[in-house]
This record gives sequence, structure tokens and C-alpha cells, in this order.
Amino acid sequence: MQTILGAGGGAGTEITRELSNYTKDIRVVSRNPQKANETDQLMKADLTDPAQLDKAVEGSEIVYVTIAFPYSIKM
Repeated sequence: MQTILGAGGGAGTEITRELSNYTKDIRVVSRNPQKANETDQLMKADLTDPAQLDKAVEGSEIVYVTIAFPYSIKM
């Protein structure tokens, strides 16, 4: 499983599209996830919540982080 955190943005969407050339095992995670490829697994999550972040990356071999956390967030 390859997981894209913040997949709703421009960079995340392009990474998701490109990854589909190499794998169909893609998890798309954002506040409002949308498929870039038919086989994408969608997951809605607030990635500033540590429990939701842990669940979002569970079982992933590779995680792409395409979100900008506010400096005030402690992870």
C-alpha cells in the first residue's frame, strides 16, 4: 500500500495519477478525498489528529506527505 497524505491538493493529485502507472494499491487521504484513479482507496481524515493520522498510514509501505502542517501543530 502506498498512501498519499493531503492528496486533495495539486501535488497530491499528480502523485496519485503518476503512481497508478506503477501500482493499483493506493490510499488517498485528505479532508475531502477524491479519486484520481478508479482503483484508489479513499480515506477521510483530519491529519492534525494523531489517532486519525496513525489510522491513515496503517499498513502502508510508503507514505507521501503533501500537506503543510501549521507550525503550531505538535506531532
